[in-house]
Amino acid sequence: MLIAVERQGLPYVNSNDNYELFNQVCLKSKELVRKQSFRLNFDDSSEQLHIFEGNEFRQQQSQQKLAQYINEVCDLLEDIVVMVDNLHSRYDEIYHNRFFNLKKQLRTFKIQLNIVIELLTNCIDGPTHELQKLKSMIQVERNIEATKASHVNIIMVSNIGEFLIQKYFPSILKISKNAIEDFQQQNQLLLKDLKILGTQLLMINLIFSSAVDMDQKSLFSLDRNHEDWKQIYAHTQFKHLGTTEQIMQSFDAFANTILMGHACVNDTQHYDSVIIKKLWFGLKSMYYQIFDVQKDAFVHMSTIKVESALEVFNLIEQPEVKKLISVGFEKIKINKKIYISPVVKPITMEWICHEIKTGQINKITPEHLLLVNEDDFLDHHYKEKLFIKCHQRLRIRILCNDHIEDYRSFFKTQKSKLFDKVLIHIHGGGFIAGSSSSHQVYTRVWANRTGIPIFSIDYSLSPKYPYPAALDDCWQAYHWILLYVHKYFNIMPDKVYITGDSAGGNIAAALTGMAIKLGQRVPDGLLLSYPALDIRFRYSPSFMYALSDKIISHTILGVCISSYTAHPKSQLSADPFINPLMLSDEILAKFPPVRILCGNRDPLYDVSIIFASRLLKQKRDVKLTIYEDMSHGFLNFNTIKGMKETQICVDDGVIFLNELINM
Repeated sequence: MLIAVERQGLPYVNSNDNYELFNQVCLKSKELVRKQSFRLNFDDSSEQLHIFEGNEFRQQQSQQKLAQYINEVCDLLEDIVVMVDNLHSRYDEIYHNRFFNLKKQLRTFKIQLNIVIELLTNCIDGPTHELQKLKSMIQVERNIEATKASHVNIIMVSNIGEFLIQKYFPSILKISKNAIEDFQQQNQLLLKDLKILGTQLLMINLIFSSAVDMDQKSLFSLDRNHEDWKQIYAHTQFKHLGTTEQIMQSFDAFANTILMGHACVNDTQHYDSVIIKKLWFGLKSMYYQIFDVQKDAFVHMSTIKVESALEVFNLIEQPEVKKLISVGFEKIKINKKIYISPVVKPITMEWICHEIKTGQINKITPEHLLLVNEDDFLDHHYKEKLFIKCHQRLRIRILCNDHIEDYRSFFKTQKSKLFDKVLIHIHGGGFIAGSSSSHQVYTRVWANRTGIPIFSIDYSLSPKYPYPAALDDCWQAYHWILLYVHKYFNIMPDKVYITGDSAGGNIAAALTGMAIKLGQRVPDGLLLSYPALDIRFRYSPSFMYALSDKIISHTILGVCISSYTAHPKSQLSADPFINPLMLSDEILAKFPPVRILCGNRDPLYDVSIIFASRLLKQKRDVKLTIYEDMSHGFLNFNTIKGMKETQICVDDGVIFLNELINM
C-alpha cells in the first residue's frame, strides 16, 4: 500500500501526527465559531442598513473585520488540506481520485477566499496586480467580478463563512477523526464520505462568486426592518405544522422512502439484465428497511446522472407503485384523459433567440395569434379522437366532482351543469419527471373542494424534449381550453386559473408572462407552490439547504437544469421564460393575483420571496403562506407512509384557490 502511495509523492504520516493536527484544527474551528461576532450582529439590528447607505467609515470597518475573519478561515482551510493530505498518505490507490478531488476543491476555494481578502484589504480604490493574478488562477465560470472593496457583498460572504464553520468543516473533522481512530473499519465509509464532501465543495465553489458579487440592494442583503421586508411580512402568513422536532421526524421518515430509491438504484445500476436488476432492487429494499440508508443515498445523489435520476424519479410512475399510491386518493366523479393537437403557432427556440437578439424578449410586443389545425377542431367527429390514446398528441387529464358533458341516467340523457371556470394544473418533477397521475394526491382534493374542472397537463419532459417544449405544450393546452373546450364539454370558461408546483410553477409563471408579452388573454389568477422561478446556479441563503436536502440536492438540481436547458441554443442567463424571476417590471405590472405556498427550508424558498417582493413593488395582489421547517414538494407528501401534517398545506391550497375564484 505504501509503495503505491509514495508513487503519488505523498510521504506516509503516522496516526499520532494526525491526532496532533486534528486537535489543532478542532481548536481553530471552535475559536472561529466564537469569533462570528465580527458580523456586528447584523441579522436583527438596523446597523446593517448603514453599511450600504453611504456611511464610509462603517463600511470600511465591516470590510476590515470580514477580511480578518476570512484570513483566519483560510488558515484553518490550509490546516484541513494538510490533514486531508496526511490521511491520503495512509490509504491505497483506490482512494486517490477521491482525495485528489477534495483537495483540489479545498485549494480552489482557498484561492477564492484570497481574492476576497485582497479585495477587502488592498483594493479600496481599484484592482491590484495581485488581484488580477489570483483571478487568473480561477476558471472563468467561477470568476468573481468585483474589482474593489465596495463591490463585495459582505453579508452574503459572511453567510457562506458561517456555513463553512458551522456545517462543512465539522463534517470534515468528524470524518477525519473516525478515519484516524479506526483505520480498518472506516475504509468503505471514508470512500463514500469523500465523494459526498467533494461534490458539496464543488457546488460551494461554483456559487461563491455570485455571493461575492450579489447586488448589495438585493432583498436578502437588506435588514429585516427595511420597507421591502415589511411589505413582504404584511402579505405573508407563517405556519407551524407541528413542533420542529415533530416535523423533522415526520419528514425524515417520509424522505427515507425516497432515499431508499436512490440507494437501491445506486446499488443496482451496474446490472444490465432487467430481471436481475429488479431482483436485487427488491433485496436491497429489504436490506435498507433494517440498515441506515442515508449514506448510500447521498453517495448516489452526489454523482447522479440524468439516467439514474430518471430511474429514481420514475419509480412512482411504475404500475405497481401507482396502484398502491392510488389507494389513498380521494374519490372523484370525473377522471378523463384527452389528447389534443397543437392549436396555435408554436413557441420555438428560433423565435426566442430572435427575441433575445433584438432585445425584445422581455418587452410587451403584442402579436396576432396564428391558429393551426383549425379544420381538425371544427370537424364534427373530432370529439371521438379526443379520447383515443395517441403519443403524437398532448395528453391532458380532466378531474371534476361533477359531469362535464351530457350523460345517460335511467335511460335518459341528462344535461350536465355549465362550468364557467377552469383550473389548469402544471405538475412538478424537475422538468424531467412527474405526471398528472402522480399528482392526483392533491389535485383530486382541489377538484372536489373548488367545484371546478381541473385540466392537468402531461407536458413533454426533458432531456428528450428540452425547453421550450414543455412551455409550448402548456401554451397549446391553454389556448385549446380558451378556444375549443366549449365545443366538446359543458365548459364555457369565463375565468381561467393556473396552478403549478416546482417546475410546474416555473412554467405557470412563464406562460403568464408570455401571454402578457404577446398581448393574449391573461390567466385570472396563479397559485404557485414552491416554484422554481430562477434556475440559474446562483447563491442565496436558502440555496445552501440543497447541499444536504433529501428531496432536491444540489446535484439533482444540476441534472434537472442541464436537462431542461439541453437545447444548444438555450440562453439560461438571458431568457426570462426559463427564469420567470427575470421577467421585466413592464410584464410583472400586468400579472394577475398570485398566491404562493412554500417551506422555509426549501432551497427554492428565497426566489419565492424575491418574486413576491417584485410583484408587490408593481402593486400586484400577492399573498404567501410559508411553512416553518418544511422542505420542497410537500403537496405530494400526504400519501401512504407520508407526512399527514401536510394535509394542512393541501387545504391551504384550496383556500387560496377559492379566494382567487371568488374575486
